[in-house]
Amino acid sequence: MVDPGKGRLAAILMIIMSALALGAALSGLISPRFYEGVLSAALLPGAFAQDVISVPAAVVLALMSIQFLKRQRFKSFIIMLGLCAYFFYAYGLFTISGHYNQLYPFYLLIFALAIYSLILGLSGFFPAAVAQTQLPAWLRRSLAAFFILVVVVFVPRWLAILLPAAAAKARPDAYAVSVLDLTVVMPALIITAYMLWRSIPFGNILAGVALLKSMTLIFSIALGTAVAPLYGLPLNYPMLGIYCLAVLFSLFLGTFYMLNLIRRC
Repeated sequence: MVDPGKGRLAAILMIIMSALALGAALSGLISPRFYEGVLSAALLPGAFAQDVISVPAAVVLALMSIQFLKRQRFKSFIIMLGLCAYFFYAYGLFTISGHYNQLYPFYLLIFALAIYSLILGLSGFFPAAVAQTQLPAWLRRSLAAFFILVVVVFVPRWLAILLPAAAAKARPDAYAVSVLDLTVVMPALIITAYMLWRSIPFGNILAGVALLKSMTLIFSIALGTAVAPLYGLPLNYPMLGIYCLAVLFSLFLGTFYMLNLIRRC
């Protein structure tokens, strides 16, 4: 299913990335001073939540990558790529935002490792093997609808922040979110949804990566929203509800995805 050379190299890069991400996340949790003077007060809950999620994500990714080096299983590889996509986004935010603290070189390295791990991993699937993958029609369409729903909900939200700020020549606090979402994540979700709806086999692979990335990332955002009052910020109940529903729906679809993804031969 996966080219052995590319799969092994991607797994090795993911192990290194996991170790760096684990160290960076633990440093942020143990010493919040790393974010003092670097992040605005509005972004501190998000940084805390990201570190909380990154610790178990890094451990799971490292263990799965080590196991993959011993026995290559394509479903495990899809999960690994999903976690890698999470780290691409999480530390892409820190990199693009210019969180210039003692850990910034590690943010850059994690971001770079995530990019090349994804490139190697996604290009490592044998086309003939991908063509043999299969998902039930109802699940493909449900996944496609979910990804489009995410686009419909979040693109207007980011544009409502970005466009007035651009007109006023002001940089919003969370501008890096707009950069990654509008240029990478949302187009990727649209492409994946199109592939699923048109039964293009590679969409079966991308769906799993997108699901796990969405679930871990939205869970991080939900946690950051929930702990906002601890940082003296108001709790946004409507958005917290939306985030929680998105996490639960991602988990529901992800479970059915893993149970139903098969190879015909």
